[in-house]
Amino acid sequence: MECYFGLFGALTTAICVLTAAILTPGYDFTRYYVSDLGYLEFKSLFSIGFVIGGSLGIPFFIYLERELINISESIRRLATGASIITSVCVALVGIIPDETYLEIFLIFHNFVASIAFMGSCIYITLYSYLMYKGPKSKLYTGPTFKKLLAFYGFSINIPLIFFYMTWSALIEWILFLSIFIWVVATAITLLEFKFFNIDGVYYRRGKYPEALKRFEESIEILDKLNLTDHPIAKTIQENIEYLKKKVNES
Repeated sequence: MECYFGLFGALTTAICVLTAAILTPGYDFTRYYVSDLGYLEFKSLFSIGFVIGGSLGIPFFIYLERELINISESIRRLATGASIITSVCVALVGIIPDETYLEIFLIFHNFVASIAFMGSCIYITLYSYLMYKGPKSKLYTGPTFKKLLAFYGFSINIPLIFFYMTWSALIEWILFLSIFIWVVATAITLLEFKFFNIDGVYYRRGKYPEALKRFEESIEILDKLNLTDHPIAKTIQENIEYLKKKVNES
């Protein structure tokens, strides 16, 4: 379910904000920043998009953290903390300006917007590192993220740097869309792993020998860690016995 939160939240934000920009008369992506939509005709769409995206991002990143275990615990915790704080700030970006206290609001908005952009690049970089390192860890059993997604995550820092160097509205839009594309791609990868990469008896028959090898390697690792009495070890052993039986029958 949490995978859908990330996918739906990111798509909702991108669609609402882009729709608000397209429908606003005279809006120019090269002249106006994303936040300018909060003062214009379709500010409600802008607000709804950010509030939904930020709110749904919290359970999504908590779920992502649980999948990226046994790689680097310190980086995983740091990435999760950064993503949760950033998601809160993304939701706060959607607050519509109060004309009565405009100066105070601008200070508040600029603060949360800066955290939203910089925080997004920080957690994306950290999660991308975990995605890249995951397959190299023998204890990692989570989703296999494509290296291209990890490299894409690293590259998101480029528009961030250029934005703070130039304060270009167009580059801010590129950065905004790049962040949400990464979230969507990550959510899709998690969904593919959840529904199309089920281990054990659900392997296709032609993959039984490969599955058997993987489970036997897992048992060896658990044995070295003195975890042979753990419930997961018993489940793996049951799968091994099942697969051996099927391999011998074929």
